[in-house]
Amino acid sequence: MAQPEIHARDLIVGLQKGLALMQLFSVDQPKLSVPEAARLSGLTPSAARRFLLTLVHEAFVETDGRHYWLTPKALRIGQAYVDSAQLPRMLRPVVEQVARTTQEHVSVGTRDGDEIVHIVRSRYSHIASLSIRPGSRLPLYCTAGGRIWLASLAEEELAAYFARVELRGLTPHTCVDEQALREELRRVAAQGYAEVDQEFEVGMRVLGVPLVDRHGVLRSTLTITTHASRISLEEMRRRYLMPLYEAQALLKPVMEA
Repeated sequence: MAQPEIHARDLIVGLQKGLALMQLFSVDQPKLSVPEAARLSGLTPSAARRFLLTLVHEAFVETDGRHYWLTPKALRIGQAYVDSAQLPRMLRPVVEQVARTTQEHVSVGTRDGDEIVHIVRSRYSHIASLSIRPGSRLPLYCTAGGRIWLASLAEEELAAYFARVELRGLTPHTCVDEQALREELRRVAAQGYAEVDQEFEVGMRVLGVPLVDRHGVLRSTLTITTHASRISLEEMRRRYLMPLYEAQALLKPVMEA
């Protein structure tokens, strides 16, 4: 569905800033002081304080007078998407079918900025991994779904990505060399699938394919995650690419713009 043209005069700047402030909280920054929030958001300290106090008043944030942190009420925003969005409900039957066929964990992810976010995961899973939780936000450069997205970018977009994103070695296997990653992305684009061997999380191997709409536009990615001890990458490709391709074809009519 095409997005309507939005003019600057139609925007509520305070809402934009409040939402941006909420998104500053993360695993690395579970609590923020007013000076920290101001520095990270670009707001003045007085404005950051007022926004934080407003969030406290609405029970989305708590404070001890020095630091601020999100409350469980913040989950309502994400849960509202899960409950109301049509796409995850339409994807689920096929995701569960692939999981039953392969006896592996299956998930669907979509790009959000420089991260990939899982919007659907199969109920079946024999693994306990931080990377497969619904709502998990993962780097693009070291995940199978993320590399599919990067492989679809035009050169100027890819160059801008590498210019702003730090390539960190999350495991001993993570590729952090830009040229090697570019070569891998060319391979992903040519072969139509991506595979990652313990680059985001030790012990986890992932195989993924793009989910495109009828016009060939990339909308999401479909991935299988398994323990490295269960199966080799070569065996993953041999056994699991066909179920992924079959699901890809089934889901094409669902992935509408």
